[in-house]
Amino acid sequence: MQRSAAAVSASLKKVPPFPPIATKLLDLLANPGVVANQVADLISSDATFTATLLQRANSAQFGFTSEITNTRRAVALLGLDLTREITLAQATAAYAGSALKTEALRRSWQHTVATAVLAEEIAVACERFTNVAFTAGIMHDIGRLGLLVAFPCEYESVIRDSAERCLDLLDFEQEIFGMHHAEAGRMLAERWGLPAEMAVIAGRHHDPSEGSELDLLRIVHVACSLADVLGYDVVKPLAPSSVEAVLAELPAHSRQRLMKAPEQLLARIEQRISEFSSEKAEIQPEEALALLATAAAEHEPSAAEDAVEENNAPSPRQEALVQGGGGTSRTPAIVAAAGSLLAAGAALAYWLLR
Repeated sequence: MQRSAAAVSASLKKVPPFPPIATKLLDLLANPGVVANQVADLISSDATFTATLLQRANSAQFGFTSEITNTRRAVALLGLDLTREITLAQATAAYAGSALKTEALRRSWQHTVATAVLAEEIAVACERFTNVAFTAGIMHDIGRLGLLVAFPCEYESVIRDSAERCLDLLDFEQEIFGMHHAEAGRMLAERWGLPAEMAVIAGRHHDPSEGSELDLLRIVHVACSLADVLGYDVVKPLAPSSVEAVLAELPAHSRQRLMKAPEQLLARIEQRISEFSSEKAEIQPEEALALLATAAAEHEPSAAEDAVEENNAPSPRQEALVQGGGGTSRTPAIVAAAGSLLAAGAALAYWLLR
């Protein structure tokens, strides 16, 4: 059944607001001047968020010598960045376990999480946008998730039929819904009042990168493509790519840093997916690891490449003006954008639990 763009747009308006306690928490975490005790006290007002934070703080992952029994100590030990990520995991818990009602939704969410992890890893390797890349990765496919929420049966069929008939997914979405999922994502981002740059990421993450600027859109675009290549795809691309071809869009020194320990990179993806869901991805880890290992060998930059990059590297002030973020320096607008994106994305999860 084909639907008009106007009908689809109207259906996307029905996504309800996110629960107040979570919205307050995410907004508070977006404030660069927030005090840890403020965050802890707000978390303490909600039993679910408190339990999740304490459970994570007492997990073997951190190995603290004594039991953490209160939120203030948990936030102090974990730090605000990790608290923000734990909050995101809790807020989007509807996509985990029994809430993954369809194969399409499960694969879509696993692709989203893999893209977010890879975006964060790429950002660290490039020393740019390190505290918002994960969030941008989580939010890049909000249009796909929005279509799945609004039209679960129809979108399941679109994914299945595009794979069986070897059709381009974006083109098929356009034919059935009058818009593809990237356009739906841009629409949702604008309606939720997200920053213009984030609306661009939602709407253009499939577009080929232009120029040589290493901005947040390029990082997410590479992460999305790399997730597909490694097997965390929703539909197999019509023109298969390779890890080497995808990473060619990044600077040589960043590729080297990213591929330094490919087995650890794959393990981090699987760990994050398991945190969001009790179901593992259906990729073959050995195959994905082999792809990464091959790429690691291919992306050893030469001394000449390193010299060219060093000579062409912008000054710290130029980077701040052009990129708007990098390393440990962050503008308040970018940090605030992260909190807004978290709240917006989690609204979809809340809808599924109702």
